[in-house]
Amino acid sequence: MTKFMWFQLISILLILAVLIGVCVLEDKLVSRALFDVRNYCYQIEEAVDEHDGILNNDVAMLVDNMEDKWFKHEWNLCYMVNHKSIQEIGVEISKMKTYMEEGDRKEFMASLELIKLYEEQYHHFMGASFHNIL
Repeated sequence: MTKFMWFQLISILLILAVLIGVCVLEDKLVSRALFDVRNYCYQIEEAVDEHDGILNNDVAMLVDNMEDKWFKHEWNLCYMVNHKSIQEIGVEISKMKTYMEEGDRKEFMASLELIKLYEEQYHHFMGASFHNIL
């Protein structure tokens, strides 16, 4: 093999390694963001069941923490996907805060279930895959 062929082979391998590294990093960022959302959803459900309602400080604090954490993650995820594709979780968190103020447990829990559904759907289309590498 000539020097030029070795250079081409090394260049292709280097480019492939960089692409794989970027995809792995993307997958880790997405997984962490969505895991945090799922974890907060379960904590909120437990707090609502424990206090038998949504009008308490524990639930309010968990919703605020989930909102803060999501908006931090959402900022990073916007570099990877279109913002309009991932804004539903933020919208539902805002609705949850409104339902807490109104004391509407049914709608609050419906928004929480929607957040869990969106989280699951996002995990499918935002994760790294072999297709992304190519």
